Parts: sequence; C-alpha cells; structure tokens
Amino acid sequence: MDTQVVNIHVFGRTLKLTCPVDEIEALNIAAKDLDDRLNELRRKTQLMNSDQLIITAALNISYELTKEKLKNNQLDGEFTERLKNLQLLLDRALNFSN
Repeated sequence: MDTQVVNIHVFGRTLKLTCPVDEIEALNIAAKDLDDRLNELRRKTQLMNSDQLIITAALNISYELTKEKLKNNQLDGEFTERLKNLQLLLDRALNFSN
C-alpha cells in the first residue's frame, strides 16, 4: 500500500502525517471536521485552554461514535432476525411444495 506524507491543519497547528494514498481525502475531510468542531466549541464555550477544548471535542466525537455503534448493533440484530424469519419462510415454502 502506497503512503504519502500529508500536512493537515487543525486548530491553528500543522501536523505532518503519513497516510495511505487512497485515504488522503478522508483524512483531510476528518481534519476539517475536527478543526470546525474545535473552533465552534471555542466560540460557544468559555473554554480557552486548548487542552480542554481538544478533550471536550474528543469526548463529543467519541460519544457520537458510540451512539452510532449502538444503533448499528441494534440494526444488525434486527436484520439478522429478519433474515432468520425469511429463511424459515423459505424453508416452509420449499417443504410445502414437496
């Protein structure tokens, strides 16, 4: 897998990262999202300490990710149950036709 050094800009800082070439666009989008979140947090809150802002943003992102994982697990369980029901219906239909 080819990698490339990429400069990203987050919260007034430039970071140099090595990234797989096919993931550079996603990295840039993620960096922009993080930068936007940090600037919005700074604007909305009284937090002026960069560390506090970064930790708060990280917690917010982690919370959103956790909620999405829980939702996906629930949907996965529902799809699995539906597939089992469909399989049962198909088995019954095939046994009925024999």
